[in-house]
Amino acid sequence: MIIRLPFAVLLSIAAVLVPPSLAAPDPDRPNFVIIMADDMGFSDIGCYGGEIQTPHIDRLASEGLRFSQFYNCALCGPSRAALLTGLHPHQAGITSWTGLLNDRCVTLFEALNRAGYATGAAGRLDMITADNWHEPENIARHVDRFLSTGGHQGPGGNYFEPTRNGRYFKDGEEIEYPSGRYKTDLLTDFAVDFLRERDDSRPFLLYMGHHAPHWPLHAKEEDIAKYRSLYRELGWDAAREQRLERLVEEGLLPPDTKLSPLDARAEPWSESTPHLDWEAERMAVYAAQIDSLDQSVGRVMEALRAGGADSNTLVFFFSDNGATERTVKVIDKPDWTWRSDDTPTRGAGNDPAVMPGPADTFLSAGPAWSSLANTPFRYHKTSNHEGGIASPLIAWWPEVVEQQGGISGELSHIVDIMATCLDAAGEPYPENFDGREAHPLAGKSLLPVLEGRARAGHDSLCWATSGAKAVREGSWKLVAANGKPWELYDLDTDRSELNDLAAQHPERVAAMEKVFEEWHSR
Repeated sequence: MIIRLPFAVLLSIAAVLVPPSLAAPDPDRPNFVIIMADDMGFSDIGCYGGEIQTPHIDRLASEGLRFSQFYNCALCGPSRAALLTGLHPHQAGITSWTGLLNDRCVTLFEALNRAGYATGAAGRLDMITADNWHEPENIARHVDRFLSTGGHQGPGGNYFEPTRNGRYFKDGEEIEYPSGRYKTDLLTDFAVDFLRERDDSRPFLLYMGHHAPHWPLHAKEEDIAKYRSLYRELGWDAAREQRLERLVEEGLLPPDTKLSPLDARAEPWSESTPHLDWEAERMAVYAAQIDSLDQSVGRVMEALRAGGADSNTLVFFFSDNGATERTVKVIDKPDWTWRSDDTPTRGAGNDPAVMPGPADTFLSAGPAWSSLANTPFRYHKTSNHEGGIASPLIAWWPEVVEQQGGISGELSHIVDIMATCLDAAGEPYPENFDGREAHPLAGKSLLPVLEGRARAGHDSLCWATSGAKAVREGSWKLVAANGKPWELYDLDTDRSELNDLAAQHPERVAAMEKVFEEWHSR
């Protein structure tokens, strides 16, 4: 077991005596690999009940720890801000899918790079790096190497071509942006190169902000072919029932958990359902995107093992929000429907005459398949009901995880990731950094949970996303859709949020609403 307190003491002294750029590396400190999926539902991967083939992610689960009550911020920008700063998104200045971090926060890259860590980042670096409007210098100062795919561009852009605003910086110098690779593979190439070329004398932080499985539905034919007949035969109704059954069997949900209703815009799956082949193809491509993501995890883990870094590396895998029900139409933002070489697509919008998958199409999975992805929960991305904010979380660290293959019901949040990494590294949270006075850290370390110990967890958690809002205190959850009244649920007995108890407990509603208002005003 690594002794951490002395590191914190020594690093505090070093911060005074040694210039920041000369912080001594310590190869005995743990490495960190953070892998974030984009718009992936709670039950999509195999070890969380899904039928999608994810053997590499499932291996992380069997050798690590799964969390059954881990939450994100329901939307891409807020979740990334919370992950990279350890603050709630409105504290870091991000309340929508776009924007830049304010000067009241410190990123995990900055804190660990200053402490001697080598740092690398690939993929969606929204809020901190170059996209359509911003230059990358604000992150290049603190990340040794990064490959930015330029934020949105469709929003997942063209998976088969580089995003137009992508940038590749290596040791402070911009190099030629790679081309001709499927986007998930491109990010994986970067990660593998970073791991192979790293300095063994320095611990490292590697962040992979994947686009998959965010629309548009683009995947390689060999991956799509694995699922085409499966979803044509299964449909969304039977698939939802089977996922719930597996979630209960795994112990991730209580035995009495019920399915939430299918999205009201969908109808039961039957031979009378229009365009069944097209519907099945949409889910087959979505599954193929996750399959490719799993292959990426396998390549990264193999690179860790090949470099001898696997025994002392903490790997996190999770999603930025729930799956989205959005139905892509012929939208009023033509740039979203163009390839990066300015060739317009032939299939801009969810037209049953166009099969998804190839680079010149632009479709989404839609509300019925999103209901499957978020099984058994209500609603979708941007909602503060469980379908929008509940995420799988796998923590893998062979040296430390006490209950390998186990499940933790610890109430936890994406703000806890930065706190955990700093705690494991023995690095104090820098309340002042380069003249910036940061908000106090909102996250709480999960390290005690990984070690099989109790932790002082969150008294409450709150959310505010696109007009939706929620509060969690113990098993109680107060939640409201945009413009709707508060609903109250006891998640110990009703994780799917089907039995609203607000009328029976008005005092609890008032007390929890006060907690939300105080949180939101900070």
